[in-house]
Amino acid sequence: ANDQEDDIGVADETAAAEIEEEERIYDEATEGDIFEDQAAFDNAPIIQVLPESKVRKYSQVVLSHERYYRDHPSKLYVPTLKKNSHLTVEQFKRLFMDRSQPVIIPFESMRHLNFTTKAGWTLDELKQLYPNSQKAMYRYGALLKKDIDIGPAVSSLMENRKLRKTQEGKSYPRNTKFNLKSLAQLDLQTPPFIPPEFNMMLPSLWFASTSEATPLHSDCCDNWAMMVSGTKKWYVAPPTEARLLKPNCRGGLCWVKRLVHADHHARTAAEIRLRDNTQFISIDLPAGHVLYLPAGWFHHVEQEVPTVMINFWSKEGPQFLKYYDRLKRGLASSAAESFADFAAVAGTN
Repeated sequence: ANDQEDDIGVADETAAAEIEEEERIYDEATEGDIFEDQAAFDNAPIIQVLPESKVRKYSQVVLSHERYYRDHPSKLYVPTLKKNSHLTVEQFKRLFMDRSQPVIIPFESMRHLNFTTKAGWTLDELKQLYPNSQKAMYRYGALLKKDIDIGPAVSSLMENRKLRKTQEGKSYPRNTKFNLKSLAQLDLQTPPFIPPEFNMMLPSLWFASTSEATPLHSDCCDNWAMMVSGTKKWYVAPPTEARLLKPNCRGGLCWVKRLVHADHHARTAAEIRLRDNTQFISIDLPAGHVLYLPAGWFHHVEQEVPTVMINFWSKEGPQFLKYYDRLKRGLASSAAESFADFAAVAGTN
């Protein structure tokens, strides 16, 4: 019996030490503000959550976010990391991934982690590297060749051509799995804030003219969207907005058929009312930046200029759910690691 008591005591001490370590993961007082737009983040509104429904059942992602937001008020804002923030991978994981906080990451804020990928390319620069302009079709599925010639796709974007689909494939890659080494001339690297122990899907390559748009939906998995060329406009909303949006879900992928576009393209009175009542955040993601978007966050994406983007999806499932489970069992800190402190700042506004 004494041995069992000793084991329990050691476990309690270990858990307490882990929580204490989490609470001091980032010290704003000594390390300074963490965001380029710190004041805007500090003054942003709080995510509003409806009372828990006793009738309608929601996914674990939605319910966990609802309960977390009720106890830990969170900002309705997507901040941008300072270029000299010098966060470690573990700090990033605890500050953003654990708490389901989207954030924009400039390439420069990852240089200290040996991230050397160029901070954005123009289409003219890409054309110089890939001069082939002959028409070509990109096959469906994964592009796992040693070298991929994106010259024809770049030519299509330079003329802002609409995507063509045939039985042979597409006129340029969209959500096409590929190997980063297949575009060796671009020196593409995986964002180093992705924890090295994570299992990841193959990266997806997205070319888009101004006629393409990604309808409003949410994904099963944490996502890092890395802009190579151009600027994308994102409209994002917390997972808790599923109460209003009522998405159709299958296999973790949820499409919002009641509101395909979350912007001015909403046409009917019902669409406009739903858009205006939903807690959307509008952000611009330019070349040389990565958007970390946690699993379950709704998003609609479009662009006013042709763009090239690469995204990286985790196979690990929502990191937030792992953290929330530890939080419920008393094995994680509910404090928000300072940097104006998610919980403290949220509670004072």
